Amino acid sequence: MGVLANIKQGKPSFGLNLALTDPVVLEYAKLAGYDFVRLDCEHILYDYSTLGEMLRLGRALNIDVQLRLADPAQAGPLLDMGATALMFPHVSSALEAKRIVELTKFPPLGDRGLTGASRVVQLSGLTTSAYQAQANTKVYNIIQIESKEALERIDEILSVPGIDLVATGRNDLSQSLGVPGQKNHPKVLDAENTIIRKTLDYGKTPTILCKSQKRYAELLEQGVRCFSVGRDDSLLKTALETQLQKFTQPCQE
Repeated sequence: MGVLANIKQGKPSFGLNLALTDPVVLEYAKLAGYDFVRLDCEHILYDYSTLGEMLRLGRALNIDVQLRLADPAQAGPLLDMGATALMFPHVSSALEAKRIVELTKFPPLGDRGLTGASRVVQLSGLTTSAYQAQANTKVYNIIQIESKEALERIDEILSVPGIDLVATGRNDLSQSLGVPGQKNHPKVLDAENTIIRKTLDYGKTPTILCKSQKRYAELLEQGVRCFSVGRDDSLLKTALETQLQKFTQPCQE
């Protein structure tokens, strides 16, 4: 069951951020029970061949594959390849939000282009017009609000029709708010809480990175139901260290 279906049913969704480029990580994420994976194409160099393999595997395993883009111009080809969701970082104005809707939604909401020869249409088993009719409710966008400027304009940004999910970015927020690197600074947490509250007020879905049970409980209380709960390389490093320490640390009787 995907993120959008979980949202409709009020169920939580849990995702894994990917930094490693081997598709086998996606397989293990599905086996572990994750609802989505998020590939960070903003900071990690993925070639289109690897992305295509990830998207095909996600479709086969029925797990949402979200792609965080470095450039909005990548939206068209990646949607045609079968991306479930596209994430757009550093959104700071209503104009940028409207452009994202144009790129990810078919008319009347947006202006997404499509050719009947594209992979996503052929695999759907539908005609081009039939695919277009249902795509706006199955493919979703995510905007990332992560600056002081965006916070100041949050109402006009969230007023844009066609925005689906809203994410924060505490690293960039900390820089913009004058406390660089302090992701848990009260200013940063207050900003994130404001984004969550406003997102819910506008009838949209917040999706938040969460790495502690304490913060998870706080977010649940606020109404958040979509969570990224870790990154593959960090989790692998922790698991490797923990396993080694079993044999290198003095035995505790």
